[in-house]
Amino acid sequence: MIYEIILISNIICLLIESRFSKMGYFEMAKKYNMADRENARKKLAEFGAVSIAVPSLKLFEHIADARTILDSFGVQNEVSIIAAHWAPKKTLRYIAELESRGIEVIIAGADGSAHLPGMIASLTNIPVIGVPFKGASLDGMDSLLSIVQMPRGVPVGTMAIDSAHNAAIFACQILSLKYPHLKSKLKEHKEMLEKMVQLEDTQFNKQPNQSR
Repeated sequence: MIYEIILISNIICLLIESRFSKMGYFEMAKKYNMADRENARKKLAEFGAVSIAVPSLKLFEHIADARTILDSFGVQNEVSIIAAHWAPKKTLRYIAELESRGIEVIIAGADGSAHLPGMIASLTNIPVIGVPFKGASLDGMDSLLSIVQMPRGVPVGTMAIDSAHNAAIFACQILSLKYPHLKSKLKEHKEMLEKMVQLEDTQFNKQPNQSR
């Protein structure tokens, strides 16, 4: 019996460790004790910090690109599983701690009624970027209209359906007003897009029997 209890405890610890890794709580959590939030906050403040909120691990795939882009720009970020309807108390705690943790931009995604971005925006002055997810019923139009139709005075910067990539770029543009190094990275990003289009045009016109 004791062995079984120890085994179960070890499994729970492994699951928690794995969950934290997938959720992406600050990468520096490996170096800092999670209890030492003040030191982590000061460290994050040097680079800017984005919090990515998503209702479930199942839906994380819709917003995973945001983390990839933020990492490529060198912007510190975290992922938190926050559900406006299923876990309202947890959501309120998350919102209440955003500023004290040094979060400067929030990317929140949801499907269906998609209340999460708007709920967060109503309770904080931190910019909120909303990403509507494509669902099983209305191909994401329900979540798009829900997020974009925020009431006057409580804006959410709404992206296209499943456009986590653009959400991260927009977050970097917001942060670039405070962190000059991001302006140069954004300039490089635009130059890269220009080169990609030019390369495709060149490759296309090298092929035989191709005409505009």
